[in-house]
Amino acid sequence: LKHPEASSHQGSSPHHSFRAAMKLALSCVVAAWAVFRVAALKQDPCAGCDEGLSLAYQSCARDFGNPCAETNEAGIVGAGPGTKKDVSCCLKKDKHDRCMQCKSMDC
Repeated sequence: LKHPEASSHQGSSPHHSFRAAMKLALSCVVAAWAVFRVAALKQDPCAGCDEGLSLAYQSCARDFGNPCAETNEAGIVGAGPGTKKDVSCCLKKDKHDRCMQCKSMDC
């Protein structure tokens, strides 16, 4: 007489195929994540440095001066931490500053 479990370990079972497929899928996800991380590290810091960014930055500078300056509750720029005058314009200023560094590089 054969043991009932003996036949379940022979050949390829649906459970074994499912596990193999899951391992393959997980391997693909991990490989794609690794490629994405490497690509993120190699982003061009000078990308997007165009006239549109310059005009947007100039508009922010006109409206806020230094949009990254932090103000207190009374709206006065102080030495301590506070709220940025304008976060969106601060990001444009930061990008513009990087673009100016790119322009000065010999690429």
